[in-house]
Amino acid sequence: MTKRLAKGRFAIYWYVTRGGPLITKFEGENRGAALKAEAEKAGELAALYAEARKPKPPSGQTLRGLIYKYKIAADGFGRLAESTKKHWRRSLDVIDGEFGDLPIKLLEAKSIRVDIVEWRNRRKNTPRQADYDLTVLQRLLSWAKKTGLIEVNPAEGIDHIHRSNRADQIVESHELDAILATTTPRAALAIRLAAATGLRREDLVNMKWEHVKDSYITFPTGKSRGRKVVTVPIYGDGRAVIDTLKAEREALIKAGKVPSAYVLTTELGKPWRPDSVTQAFVREAKKLKIAKRLNDLRGTAITRFVIAGLTDEQVADIVGWELNRVRNIRKHYVDANKIALGIITKLENAERTG
Repeated sequence: MTKRLAKGRFAIYWYVTRGGPLITKFEGENRGAALKAEAEKAGELAALYAEARKPKPPSGQTLRGLIYKYKIAADGFGRLAESTKKHWRRSLDVIDGEFGDLPIKLLEAKSIRVDIVEWRNRRKNTPRQADYDLTVLQRLLSWAKKTGLIEVNPAEGIDHIHRSNRADQIVESHELDAILATTTPRAALAIRLAAATGLRREDLVNMKWEHVKDSYITFPTGKSRGRKVVTVPIYGDGRAVIDTLKAEREALIKAGKVPSAYVLTTELGKPWRPDSVTQAFVREAKKLKIAKRLNDLRGTAITRFVIAGLTDEQVADIVGWELNRVRNIRKHYVDANKIALGIITKLENAERTG
C-alpha cells in the first residue's frame, strides 16, 4: 500500500494480508526515494514477509495444540511408519475438526467422554473408519497423558463399533483358486506370493531382488521402520512364483534390457503400489461374493507354514503375530481339518468292515 504524506513525503506500507498486521514501511522525500529505500531493503523485506506468513503454532491449551505437538514429537507421530502416517493425518484432521477448539482443561469433565461416544455413534454408517479415528484419538490422548500434557484420557476404554475379530480369518483354498482364476496374471503372482509368504502388503510390494536368497527372503520390515529383520522361507507355491519371476528377469537381462529392482511388477514393468494390490484382490473377491480381505492371505500363509511342520513360535516370528493368534489359526483351520479327515477315515473304514 502506498500513501502520500504531509509536505510531499511518500510512504510504502507492507502488510501480511490486506487489512492484516503491518510488516514494515519505507518513507522518502518523494515517491522515487521511497521506492529506492524499498529496493535497498528488498532482502530484509522478503525475510520479514516470509516470517510473518509462517503459520503460527496453535495454542497449547487446546486439543488442536496437542495435535500439533504430537505431529512434531519424535516419540509420537514421528515413530509411525510412513504408510501409517498417511492414514493418521486424515484421522487427526477429522479429530481437529470435531474437537480442535476444546480447551485441555475440559478433558477432565465427565461430559467429554459422552461427547466422544456420541461422535463415534454419529458415524455408525462407516463403522471401520469411525473406529479407526477413535483409535487415533485414544492414542493421541494416551501420548499426551504419558508426556504429562494432560491428566486424564477421556477416550480410554471406549469400545469400537465394529466388533468383528478377523484374527482367525484366512482365504481358504477354494476361495483363493476362484480369485486367481479371474484376476490378471500379474495380480495373480502378487496374490500367490502373499499367500505363500504372509508378508504385509507394504513389505510385499517393496521387496527387491537383493532380499531374495536361495531358500529364503530376508529384509527389514516397513512397519518396524527397519528395526526388525524378517526371514521368510521360500517353498511350495512361493518357490514357483519366485522361479517364474526370476526367469522373466533373466530373459530381460539376456535381451539387453534393464529389469526392475523390485520382485513384483505390473504389466508395465513398474513396482506395484500397495493400494493397487488391495484393489486387484478386493475387485475379484467382490465379484465372487467372497467376504475376505487381502490381509486375510496372511492367515492363509500361516496354515501353510503350520502344515509344512513349522512350530507356532516359528510362524509367529515370521509373520510378526502374537503367539495366540497363530494358535487360533492352527485350531480353527489346521487341527480342525485334521480331526474332520480323521473322522471321515474312521467312518469309511467302518463301512468297509461292516
